[in-house]
Amino acid sequence: MAEANESRSYRGDLLIELLVLIVVAVRGITHFWEQPNLLPFVILLGSFVLLHLVERNFSDRLGWYPSLHFPMHAGLVWGLSSLRPFLDIVNFLFIILCMRTVHVFSRRIAIAWLAVYTLILVTNMVVGLGWVEGVVLSLSYLAGIFFVVSYDVLYRQSQLDQAKSQAMLIELQRAHQELQEYAAQGEELAAARERNRLALQLHDSVSQVIFSITLTTQSARLLLERDPGQVPVLIDRLQEMTTSALGQLRSLIAQLHPHRNPD
Repeated sequence: MAEANESRSYRGDLLIELLVLIVVAVRGITHFWEQPNLLPFVILLGSFVLLHLVERNFSDRLGWYPSLHFPMHAGLVWGLSSLRPFLDIVNFLFIILCMRTVHVFSRRIAIAWLAVYTLILVTNMVVGLGWVEGVVLSLSYLAGIFFVVSYDVLYRQSQLDQAKSQAMLIELQRAHQELQEYAAQGEELAAARERNRLALQLHDSVSQVIFSITLTTQSARLLLERDPGQVPVLIDRLQEMTTSALGQLRSLIAQLHPHRNPD
């Protein structure tokens, strides 16, 4: 069924249905007041209302129920229009039938049912009022029913589209938040990789130079007692290695803080 998963937020159709039932009930009671058909009118209209109240629940649970319900509902309208003196306003009940039909059935099946309702309405009018007046008044009823049903369908569709747009907006916001989280994770991962690279570079370059400086310093200490003439050479080498280590450290600092002067 077309309405199985439809949003329940829209209830404008209930107000329209209530107004139609009130108008038909008030007009029918005043029309049949002190008439023999007052009781049949009340029974038929009450049956129509009862069936209408249970239709939504049963249609959602039982897939076959609408195919049974709508013929019974149309039959009740036919019965109401058969009461004499003829009351043409009972055909307003087709507004309720048409609205529910387009909500419950697929488009093709709904069009077929609307054609059946149109035939019943025109027949009721012609039988009750005669050919000329019946056809003319039928066109007026059909125009009113078409307007009300079209308004209900378009308004409901706009509500559904708005709900879908809101859901899409929430989904886009969620996706944007996830992208931001992924970007933050990517930045953290890139920073970790850079730290690892710098640590490896520090180990492979500066630490090796410092280790060489340590060995050269120990050698200079030993030569200071055995061969003091070689010490100045070692001191020059120490100065070169120290300068090299300092340059490498400045380079690493510049990579860590590219906008800061390492001096």
